[in-house]
Amino acid sequence: MKTVLTGWPLKEKYFTQEDVEPMGRARRVTLFAAGVKRVEKVLRKFPRKMWTFTADPKNWTITQVLWHLADQEANLYLRLRIAAVEPGNPVTAYDQNLWDKRLLYGKADPGQAKDLWLLLRKANSDLAKRLGPSAWNKAVVHPEYGKRSFGYFVGMNIWHLDHHLAQMGRRHAEWKNREK
Repeated sequence: MKTVLTGWPLKEKYFTQEDVEPMGRARRVTLFAAGVKRVEKVLRKFPRKMWTFTADPKNWTITQVLWHLADQEANLYLRLRIAAVEPGNPVTAYDQNLWDKRLLYGKADPGQAKDLWLLLRKANSDLAKRLGPSAWNKAVVHPEYGKRSFGYFVGMNIWHLDHHLAQMGRRHAEWKNREK
């Protein structure tokens, strides 16, 4: 059963874990790289003045989501490189809510987060293209999920991005409804 992403802000298809799992390397790399244009397109739909809005303090704002995406992509930057160069080595987990709280995501510059994410995603996409299939099955050991491959991380971050784009769309819908 597919997850429904309420608040989806784009007209094109969104991707779930179930969609991504059977995809081959070429398709994953293409979709992963396309994340850059998708984020830029989505953010143009949301007025900057609402990026700190949430109707419920338990839900992240667009600013918080952008910082989470930047930190996730930074973690991915290391995980992909460790898998390619030192397969079998451990990588660290991180508590996204603790990072949000202790790094004060809500008070940080969302433009900086967006720029950082875009740069890191471009670098990670270029690495996936450059290394080709030889790196795809090389794996690292994640403390929560066990052995995970380079290809797994690329695929996981396709649907992870879509999950957060939908989250941003929900914040925008809440903001618009509040303005009425």
